[in-house]
Amino acid sequence: MAPRCKRPPSETPRAAPPLLPWQPCLPAYAAGILAVAFPLPALCGLLLLALFPRPAPGRPRLRALCLAFALGYAAGFLAMPPAPTNVPACVTARKPCAVAGRVAAVEGRPGGRLGVVLEDATVTEGAAGGAPLPGKLLLTIDRPAFRPVPGARLGVTARVRTTDGFDNPGGPDFAFSRRLEGIFWRAYVRGDREPVSLLAQSRDGPARWREALREKTEALLAAREAPDAAARAGRAMVLALVFGDRAGLSAADVDLVRRASLAHTLALSGMHVGFVAAMGLSLTALVVRLFPGICLRLPRPHLALVLTGPLVAAYCWLGGASPSLMRAALMFAAFGLMLALRRDKALLDGLFLALAAILCFAPLAAYDPRLQLSALAVAGIGVLWPLPRRLLGNAALPRGTRARALVWAGGILWASVCAEAAVLPLVARLYGDVTPSFWVNLFWLPVLGGLAMPLALAGLVFAAVPGGAVLGGWLLGGAAACCQGLMRALEFLAGHGLLPVAAILRPTWPETLGCLGLLAGLAVALAGGRRATAAMAASLCLLVGPTLFRGVSDLDGAVRLTVLDVGQGQSVVLGLPGGRRLVVDAGGLYGDFDVGRHVVGAFLADGRPPRIDAAFASHPHADHVKGFVSLLARFDVGAFFDNGGTPEGALAAPIAAALEARRIPHAALASGDAIDLGDGLALAVLHPGPDDDRSGNNGSLVLRLTRNGRGLAVIPGDAERGVLSRLAASGAPLAADVLVLPHHGSITGLSRRFLAAVSPRAAIASCGDTWAFPAPKLEALLEKGGCRVYATRRDGAVTVTFPAGAAPPVVRTRHASGEGDAETPFALAAGTR
Repeated sequence: MAPRCKRPPSETPRAAPPLLPWQPCLPAYAAGILAVAFPLPALCGLLLLALFPRPAPGRPRLRALCLAFALGYAAGFLAMPPAPTNVPACVTARKPCAVAGRVAAVEGRPGGRLGVVLEDATVTEGAAGGAPLPGKLLLTIDRPAFRPVPGARLGVTARVRTTDGFDNPGGPDFAFSRRLEGIFWRAYVRGDREPVSLLAQSRDGPARWREALREKTEALLAAREAPDAAARAGRAMVLALVFGDRAGLSAADVDLVRRASLAHTLALSGMHVGFVAAMGLSLTALVVRLFPGICLRLPRPHLALVLTGPLVAAYCWLGGASPSLMRAALMFAAFGLMLALRRDKALLDGLFLALAAILCFAPLAAYDPRLQLSALAVAGIGVLWPLPRRLLGNAALPRGTRARALVWAGGILWASVCAEAAVLPLVARLYGDVTPSFWVNLFWLPVLGGLAMPLALAGLVFAAVPGGAVLGGWLLGGAAACCQGLMRALEFLAGHGLLPVAAILRPTWPETLGCLGLLAGLAVALAGGRRATAAMAASLCLLVGPTLFRGVSDLDGAVRLTVLDVGQGQSVVLGLPGGRRLVVDAGGLYGDFDVGRHVVGAFLADGRPPRIDAAFASHPHADHVKGFVSLLARFDVGAFFDNGGTPEGALAAPIAAALEARRIPHAALASGDAIDLGDGLALAVLHPGPDDDRSGNNGSLVLRLTRNGRGLAVIPGDAERGVLSRLAASGAPLAADVLVLPHHGSITGLSRRFLAAVSPRAAIASCGDTWAFPAPKLEALLEKGGCRVYATRRDGAVTVTFPAGAAPPVVRTRHASGEGDAETPFALAAGTR
């Protein structure tokens, strides 16, 4: 029998305290970095941290935490990319420009798209010389003719726009996320319409070699038949697992994986590095079994590092050395170092060490939700994993193959529960969804990490060796078959309703901080430290305080109208006394971006239950109703009203299916209908009539909100000049304080007679930066009449508050000359309209 490698007595792990003295300073340092953009939440986090008991001896005092906070603030402030200046004129005018730049990164996106980051870009308009474009540009290429390589220089003609947009209260800040990467501009082209030129080949040798491997792998996979969507998805998953290239996946594939709470497995992250590390550990076990004497020269932990390190480094290179992969590799190195030093708290100590290194060299990584989720997941496993052992005491583990299989399955489930519990507050805040399908990990992770990835990486190695293409193709095919089986399993589960997805309340930052504080207090208790009574009491106050505040504010009797920033589309939310909410239209952009889920739903669920008392679709165009597909399927909707038209394109089927599946009452409205909203509020339908065509703009619902007979707002959808003029001539009451401009502020909605009948004091255009909306002529006419004009593309979301008493309405915008929110009271006396 081969001798086993035993650890010498001198190498027995040394006991370590739950938290080293310097480690509490790291969260304070991270809070300082976050304070650059979010000062109040970061300061509250620092105060909460100060309430926790700190390890002794040598525990850091309050001034040490404050110093770490100050250092973090300085590091974050210095690292934050400054806003661009000296912007070329053709960019500010939103005119097509000739853009040339060097490729910094390439990302394959679902649906066959490429996201290409260009740096050192120049723009040219007409015969003018090229002007430098400050900052980086994100170029989205739909249907690309070729795949550029980092280091190459590209040229294309496109409209260059800022990354601003979707600026709504409580919603995700997409522009800020891009700013952290130094990206301030975006452009979109279709490769089959606007050719993308390769101006210079890349001189980056490793990047060219990686692209050559990716192309060869793609060719070997394409040589195998893909009879259905699951087979195509299986092949695409292999490219995603090895190279991070998700271009072969469809939006339906990604949504199916997301519904199973497995979206993180398609984006290269610490989990994939863990799979590769497990392969290295398996290789270590094989080497030790074949050559047991090697442990006398090199301790087994050191041997594992020697064998696993190159594998992890090679995988990071294959994955394009993305920031998430490099951070995961650094965490692996820290865990390995702690194991080599015989730390019995290697997981937590390694996590703190890795985070310290990451935040020192890349402070802005503190804002990255991927790093936040990874850190919380690892911390959750590190803290909660020993709990069953403590509860069971010294009970012996069961023996036998079946018993060990059950223990192994239970370990996977428990690790998933630990990670899910730790990340739940942040996941709820970021995504507003709960997918209680973590049990899918029981078969997904073993197949993905134990079969698909080893086969794919082995196939890649053989494919790169001369004469090994045939064997490499078979191995890659085996990996694709494993992934195909996984996708078929998900299709089966989804078809039987076993992958439910439900929208949940998105906790505000105090509630999120309170949840994390309570989890941290639980971790301290499980680690055997002193009870964090003060910290947990403060966390509880943060958790329940916002709910109490919202409950009181909902009793003020005010009505709030918010025109959301949904890009080139429209969505209006009416907040009524008692917390009731109505949604008129839900926006919708062309492409796969789900405005209903990521923008409208994020606003509605911000600190509130995901409920809509009534939803209204003004007319069946996609830019008004596409967002309802997600909202109707995920939110609790009291009733759905439309104009009787059929949603265009492929939208009719999912909307009808959601209405039927959720048993949502549905009715078509017409002129003369009125909905009593209580508290003296009513919503009158002024258009369309029985003979109007309901399929286009002129079939839009024209709604008028009143309170005790006083007109508060008119929302006319996309109704155009002829309809508006006829409506004004009919003598129907139209006067209102606020007008949501028809057809996004287009000149087609300019009816002087209608504007005179409404006589608004504020007009709001829901529009994106695709066209010059609101029309200058319309805006000038309104402002000449004393009406202030707002536009979501420049003001962000616009909210009008109508107080219950005699106070005049107040307009609040997200932008005020580029600085914060602004309030503008109307010069009106109550009851004059």
